[in-house]
Amino acid sequence: MEGYTFERLWQELHDGYQIYYVYRKEKYLLYKVADNCYKQELVNYNEKCPHPRFSMLTLKRVKELYPYMEDIEYVVKI
Repeated sequence: MEGYTFERLWQELHDGYQIYYVYRKEKYLLYKVADNCYKQELVNYNEKCPHPRFSMLTLKRVKELYPYMEDIEYVVKI
């Protein structure tokens, strides 16, 4: 992730990419739904997991999460 900035992440979301990342040992999928509206989905859902399966985030919240994201990968939204 050397040289990977929040601005690049934001631009890739804006361009329609889906971003996979690990946060607190859970893998999530993040993508843009509308202006300032992003959907976060828990990829490996476990019934005993206390984290919500789906959540809607603002750009401000995505920016707060960015420093804690690990193993960031992106794919083209189909």
